[in-house]
Amino acid sequence: MRSLPPSLLALVALAPLACAEAGPPPPASPPPPAPPASVAPQATARAPGKATFIENDLAGAAARARAEGKALFVDAWAPWCHTCLSMKNFVLGDPALAALGDRVVFASIDTDRPEAAAFLARHTVKAWPTFFVLDPTADRVVGYWAGSASLGELRGMVEEGLAEMRGSLTDPASRAFVEARAAHAAGNLEGAAAAYARAVAAAPPAWPSRGAAFVGWMEVLAGAKAWSECARVGQAHAGEVRGSSAPGDFASYLLTCAEKLPAGPEPLAARKAAVALLREITVRPPADASVDDRQDALDQLADGLAALGDEPGAHAAQQARATLLEQAASAAKSPEQAQTFDYARAGAYAALGRADEAVHMLEQREREMPGSYEPPARLAGVLYKTGRLPEALSAIDRAIERAYGPRRLRYLKLRADILAKKGDLAGALAVRREEVKGWEGLAPGQASPEQLAEARRRLEEAEKTLPR
Repeated sequence: MRSLPPSLLALVALAPLACAEAGPPPPASPPPPAPPASVAPQATARAPGKATFIENDLAGAAARARAEGKALFVDAWAPWCHTCLSMKNFVLGDPALAALGDRVVFASIDTDRPEAAAFLARHTVKAWPTFFVLDPTADRVVGYWAGSASLGELRGMVEEGLAEMRGSLTDPASRAFVEARAAHAAGNLEGAAAAYARAVAAAPPAWPSRGAAFVGWMEVLAGAKAWSECARVGQAHAGEVRGSSAPGDFASYLLTCAEKLPAGPEPLAARKAAVALLREITVRPPADASVDDRQDALDQLADGLAALGDEPGAHAAQQARATLLEQAASAAKSPEQAQTFDYARAGAYAALGRADEAVHMLEQREREMPGSYEPPARLAGVLYKTGRLPEALSAIDRAIERAYGPRRLRYLKLRADILAKKGDLAGALAVRREEVKGWEGLAPGQASPEQLAEARRRLEEAEKTLPR
């Protein structure tokens, strides 16, 4: 859901993931946002009453919801998604969510698995995780949330969906918001943008869904490549966004749109507005912001400061991010919990020129979690960027062996890149062909015309490099 800076972070991530005129420019080198002296473990419910999710069987979950007269809650996630792991480890297990079980059936779907394709053909997922509340009698979206959420925000989204199913959601802001979410979930970006705008215009300042509406509005504008409108909305409303992750996501989309604009006053003003908001929430994080939310905001702050030419400030933000994440990983109760922070830690280490620490961390995580494709995939990205090609090739091969679906195809791309850099052009060409064939063979819902076109372009370029 959040944009990545044009740096090693893109390779580490291997990932596909929302006022008044800007004031004076920021100081040349702002003081680094300091994390607390220690990070206590985030509350993870393991007590009786934790919600039970039906995994990778949405047809069965929907049938149960219909039989019991309940709504269907769907967590569309993926194992490579750090925000998905944060939500699973620190939010979805809370007993307060399980308390909705008398009205809701809980289900989850790994979007890379074949059984997810039918759902994805009906419901758009462009950011991970995406949460849906569905009326199972008509497979109708009545609640939608993309990205991180606090427990309160998630419960509020579910309650709103239940009210929509009962027909008791009557205030104009909420009605427009439900319309916006349904259009958003269906991939109707233009309709969603208009409905989000109506929701914000109709809502009182204290409306609890205001932050989510702003982020949704920015997300669809960015998705529609409406860069100038995105920058305008972002600058006009940056000071109004509240929530656990909403301010950081809002600023992230504003930076993304600024990056796409031609050089000049317009992107400069947008970046200054985004940096001002990010500086505020990194110094004084929202009370219910998770560690993942906070590190994301620090990463975006670093990106924004670098775009403004403040490299010392960007370095300080990344250092604060690394410290925060190290403390959180140290406080984790298991390797699975600690893995929540691996993506961001590796990215922070890379940005700070400490790639060896990322390598050591990921090698240790692979030993702890030998069945997971994530650690070797992240490791391969770091090793590739630092020129350790034989080790990178070995790591990506281990990841490919364990991966599946669209994610495996992304790892094939990296394998071809490594082979080409090693000088094995024939080997790289064979992998490019395998990648294209894989994208062509995906079912509707998981298929991506954009990714297929990019894979074909890379194949054509690889074919030109071989001597005739």
